[in-house]
Amino acid sequence: MKVVIDRGLCDTNLSYCQRCSAALIRHPEGYDRPCILDVVDDGSELLTIEMYTDGRKLELHLTEEDQELAAVEGWEALADFDPALFRTGAMERWHHISRLPAAHSA
Repeated sequence: MKVVIDRGLCDTNLSYCQRCSAALIRHPEGYDRPCILDVVDDGSELLTIEMYTDGRKLELHLTEEDQELAAVEGWEALADFDPALFRTGAMERWHHISRLPAAHSA
């Protein structure tokens, strides 16, 4: 399964994102948040997190051990960089999205 996340759609601080992502990793099919763009059955046994954050695209292929760690610590425990603690601008991005035609392509 692959979960696509855009942190730019949420202004929560990193500690909240940590708790939220840990819950998502524990229950990827039963957890919905505005930052989740897509959940795809890619046929893989591994849970893949594709995340857009801090001007980067982060792709994590979680082994069972990685998933156990991230289910407690959140995605950033597996990141190879220090993510921003605070975020802003999500409301402006949501206003822009609301003006897009329904049939737009990303």
